[in-house]
Amino acid sequence: MRVNPNYTANMVSLLNQSQQDETNALTELSTGRRVNNPSDDPAAEAAMVAENSRSASVDQYTASSDSLTEVLNTADSTLSSVVTLLQRASTLGVEAANSATMNQTDLNSIANELSGIQSQMLSLANTSYAGQYLFGGTVTDTAPYVADATVAGQVDYAGNDQQNKVQIGTGLSVGANLPGSSIFSNSSGNVFDALQSMITACQSGSNSGITGAITKLSAASDTVNTARVFYGNTVNELTSNESYLSQEKVNIASYENTLVSCDTATATTAVTQAEYQRNATVAAAAKMNQVSLLDYLK
Repeated sequence: MRVNPNYTANMVSLLNQSQQDETNALTELSTGRRVNNPSDDPAAEAAMVAENSRSASVDQYTASSDSLTEVLNTADSTLSSVVTLLQRASTLGVEAANSATMNQTDLNSIANELSGIQSQMLSLANTSYAGQYLFGGTVTDTAPYVADATVAGQVDYAGNDQQNKVQIGTGLSVGANLPGSSIFSNSSGNVFDALQSMITACQSGSNSGITGAITKLSAASDTVNTARVFYGNTVNELTSNESYLSQEKVNIASYENTLVSCDTATATTAVTQAEYQRNATVAAAAKMNQVSLLDYLK
């Protein structure tokens, strides 16, 4: 019978392997993951890297969506205040048009209140959020509307006609605003022109001018309400998209769990098998140390 003179090295190798198997299985049980190092499953680790990148993108899109929702809600709230002021101006116009009860003193008083509304309107048109003006198109660092120092009641637009875009998904972006030129100074309903027309008509006592100004105020109010539809629809789109992104996070987490999660039963069995292998190896080594060379030569 031939004797392997290197059995000690083999025994040590077997002991090391069983110890490593047990350590790996115990690590899986303690972490809940079967992939704790890239070498455990290179393919699964590569897939995890891709999923982590995808998850980070979803987080960024969600953050962008949340931030944009705040901006849109601020803009819509501002326009709601604009409509309220226009409605008050129209009410004052109707009162002013009642020539049977209005004298010039009364009309001047109405004109003064309208001037106050005009100042409030300028402030609303220059509303900002987080340091960015909302109604200047893509010009967000300077006030979009400026009172003309040379022409009474004239307000000049310093923004542009462009629209900011925000990406809220892979290949998906939405408009973040409407330029003020399509809301406050639209040719179909200019807010500042309508107010100034009413002020001028009241100051001059022109009943026909007052009637014409009422029509302008109504057109301006319609223009602003149309803009509010855009903001409301975009908020609804963002809400729907955030629901999708939330589900996407759940899907990613579920897939990641499938990739690297530990099978508790399998890991527990591996621990038991490793312990059995180690004990068997130790027992065999002890027995071989007790056997003499003559035993093999019999």
